[in-house]
Amino acid sequence: MALAREDINPENIKRESDVEMLVKNMVQTNNMIAHFKDEQFEMRNEIKMRDETISKLEDDIRKDKRWNMLWYNSLDEDINHTKILVLVVGFVNVLFTYFMSR
Repeated sequence: MALAREDINPENIKRESDVEMLVKNMVQTNNMIAHFKDEQFEMRNEIKMRDETISKLEDDIRKDKRWNMLWYNSLDEDINHTKILVLVVGFVNVLFTYFMSR
């Protein structure tokens, strides 16, 4: 009776409370969306950092392979020089022995 006397309609109260609930839900939804966007941004940064790390490691592997190839080539050259030196020393030894025996 008091509500009717003051011109208050229960339907309007119900609609207003529904609107308030919808607004609260929309605010919560917007907050969740903002949170998920932040997480997505962080994940993108982590993926970018991981890709950069992988790229750096691949570059290091390429550099190591190049260095190893150069080192192996240098080692092969040293072995060839050593073979030639041993051959020359052996030849000189043979000549020295031949001339000492005469």
